[in-house]
Amino acid sequence: MSQPERSTPAGPASGLDRREFCACALALAAAAAVVSCGGGGGGSSTPAPPPPPPPPSPVTTSETKASMMGQPAGTVRDYTTTASGSCPLVLGAAQGYYLVRDSAGIYAFNASCLHQGGRLNTTQTGFGCPCHGSQYDLNGTVTLGPAPVGAILQHYQVSESTPGGVLVIDPSKPVSATTRLT
Repeated sequence: MSQPERSTPAGPASGLDRREFCACALALAAAAAVVSCGGGGGGSSTPAPPPPPPPPSPVTTSETKASMMGQPAGTVRDYTTTASGSCPLVLGAAQGYYLVRDSAGIYAFNASCLHQGGRLNTTQTGFGCPCHGSQYDLNGTVTLGPAPVGAILQHYQVSESTPGGVLVIDPSKPVSATTRLT
């Protein structure tokens, strides 16, 4: 007894041989199962995003308002991280803060370069990033790139821990670059 002939599409009209067709069909079936079953685990097919990082903790300085106000304009106090070296760093990692006194009062800002997050160092005229050479004035405004020229480092609230007590930088409370404790 002879077996019936099977006809299978072939040639340029179909574009797929039997093995390619079966592989595509299996891939489509697997994709449909993932979508309809929510990834096989009963939930979403994409993993849940990680929880947001905890808000940054306030930084208690060793300075008082009276001691900073008694300093000349241009006085800078360093509250940056103690990690060895400043490049390369993880983009977005906090590098600490600078507490500064100018003729209008006391302010604090982020010490992370706006280019790629390197820890800023003090210079004769302000701050500089040793990674790629960005320069900042004493208010944290970029004066030389590759960080965007004219951009300003984030400033944070500075307050007294108690009346007459040490100053506290609160990175959970961003403020305008013109805000000063007087």
